[in-house]
Amino acid sequence: MDSLLKNNKYLLLLVFLIQIQVGWTQEVTLSLEQCQKEVQENFPLVKGKELLSQSSKLNIENIKTSYLPRLYANGKLSYQSDVTGITFPGMATPQAPKDQYALNLDVEQLIYDGGKTKNRIKIEKEASEVEIRNLEIQIYQLRERVNSAFFGIQLVRKNKLILIDKQKTISNRLKQIRSAVENGVILPANLKVMESELLLIDQQVQELNAHEASSFHILSELMGRRIDAKAKLKASSFDMESANDLKTDSKERPEYHMYSSQKSLLEAQKELLKKDRYPVISGFGQLGYGNPGYNQLTDEFDTYYMLGAKISWNIFDWKSNRRKLKEITIRKDIVTTQELSFSQNQLIELGNESIKLRKFKILLEKDEAIIDLQEAISASSASQLDNGIITSSDYLEDLNKEIQAKLNKEYHLIQLQQSLAEYERIKGI
Repeated sequence: MDSLLKNNKYLLLLVFLIQIQVGWTQEVTLSLEQCQKEVQENFPLVKGKELLSQSSKLNIENIKTSYLPRLYANGKLSYQSDVTGITFPGMATPQAPKDQYALNLDVEQLIYDGGKTKNRIKIEKEASEVEIRNLEIQIYQLRERVNSAFFGIQLVRKNKLILIDKQKTISNRLKQIRSAVENGVILPANLKVMESELLLIDQQVQELNAHEASSFHILSELMGRRIDAKAKLKASSFDMESANDLKTDSKERPEYHMYSSQKSLLEAQKELLKKDRYPVISGFGQLGYGNPGYNQLTDEFDTYYMLGAKISWNIFDWKSNRRKLKEITIRKDIVTTQELSFSQNQLIELGNESIKLRKFKILLEKDEAIIDLQEAISASSASQLDNGIITSSDYLEDLNKEIQAKLNKEYHLIQLQQSLAEYERIKGI
């Protein structure tokens, strides 16, 4: 029985280790959409939005205290050389003491301010919204860097595959050349040329590896987690038909939301200026103890109190308010101008990307034909090299043209995908 339990424990441990090994060997596949999503959610600037919201809430709570009564405690101790008094010949008359003491509690309560406090709360909310929109613009701009890194990795990997294929081709050809040199069919210099080309390919692969590692480092920093350099990248799929639509009626870019928030903020400031012309009514009260009290002609400590209301109204401000209102109107016009300018630039960028898309589509159609021709030329050159008709340099020249044609196709394909991604970024999709 103990032996059976022991064997079961070993079996469970073995299954557990196998599961861990499977987890380790699973390849991670990243899509462009996933990278963009993680950057938009995890970049440090995202936390700034929550901090701005918290800051705005605190400011609003402070503004709301205007509705609450205000309490002031104050005291006074003084001695004066002369005081008010009444004198009649032959009579003792009362007079205020020269040393005076007072301890007061004053209360003020806002009754009516024309909605100014409510409007200040609205202004604080709108100002916070503008700051948040600015952060969203900065976060959105990271999409371009993600696109560049993501498609840069794809391009590097395609180049590496083609170079490795070229390396295999030359290595196989090198064996044949070495045999031909030994048999005296071709000159030994041809062997050196091929060996030099292999070293050059290795050097190019190392440069591509460094560029790939750099791009993965950028993605890791932007996404907030380590991305393994062996991770697979999922090919992006885009709708080519959408590239023919240059309209920007959707206004999905965060810049448009910021312009809208700025206008709302200016409108709220305009309303507050209008309400600055309204009267402010408040109640007040005072409770005190001192010598003398409100009766200044007694020399004794007494309690006293006062209740009342007051009004404050700026009747004439020399047209200052009117000029401020006009200045806000001008600022709104400036924001509108900035929005129109951004929209125009957006149309220009969309037009440029649309032209690029059509260009890459045409180039890709030609690439296939060019590759077929270059492969046929390379095959012919290989045969001539084997027969000693041409040199290794001549063969490599034709082979390099074939490799370049294949690189061009992959380059154009990735450029097309990147251009489509940029088109959607510019449009705000």
